Amino acid sequence: MTSLIMAGVGVFMALLVASACYRLFKLNLQQTEKIAGLQNQLSILCAGAVGTDERIIRFEQTLSYLKEHQNTLDLGLSPQPGYDHAIRLAKKGVAIHQLIDNCNLSDEEAHLISRIHGTHQQSTKQELH
Repeated sequence: MTSLIMAGVGVFMALLVASACYRLFKLNLQQTEKIAGLQNQLSILCAGAVGTDERIIRFEQTLSYLKEHQNTLDLGLSPQPGYDHAIRLAKKGVAIHQLIDNCNLSDEEAHLISRIHGTHQQSTKQELH
């Protein structure tokens, strides 16, 4: 009888160990699938990050080019103090030929400044109102 109990306990233990091994095997499969899914998601995120890095680098290069181009344009354009001086003179009522001579303006520039800023502008405004 003892050997029968021992055999029953042995079979029970074997079933218990087999059941635990089966559950561990299933858990291992589930974890393997989760790890594979996470690795896939990580590789997708890394690929997206690489694409984003490349776009950021291109934007930075474009911005740098635009800044350099703007600086080049700023350096190439000399300030036009003649215009400021011509406007002040036109406001004082100086004649067009004096604007041309004193400020190195073309005839068209002098006429335009005189029309916009000259003293006759006051009378034109009064006529319009």
